Amino acid sequence: MKINNIIREELKTLLNEGQVMEHENLKFHQQIKNSSFYNYQNFSNDYDIDITESDIIINWRVGFELNEFGIIKFLVQGDNVQGTYKVFLLDKQTDEVSQEINKEISEYPWRFQIDNARLDLNSNLYVDTLSFDFQTKICNITFFDQDIE
Repeated sequence: MKINNIIREELKTLLNEGQVMEHENLKFHQQIKNSSFYNYQNFSNDYDIDITESDIIINWRVGFELNEFGIIKFLVQGDNVQGTYKVFLLDKQTDEVSQEINKEISEYPWRFQIDNARLDLNSNLYVDTLSFDFQTKICNITFFDQDIE
């Protein structure tokens, strides 16, 4: 009976051995206009803040965790962002724009959180929206969902 247990353990070890496969051709960069921004810290209490304009490039990639029997897991990762966003300083009394400031998104060390990255047979996979939380420094990447049309 002990030999069967040893064989089962070795078989489990063999089946669980995998590797991650990534390739340069599976790296992408995509331009996203007018992302969402949250929790931006105002340096002055004299103005309200509004961020409505942005032009950002997201660099992202896909990979696969494999073993000899097939694909274990589909991996999607954000690498970095670059580009600009505009901070509008609004007068608290009149709500008029007092100043516009162009800022570089790569000034912050963003961590990436992936939402709904699904690749179905004969379908597309590309970024739909980016949401930046300045408090947590998390960029939420949402991929286009073909089921919602």
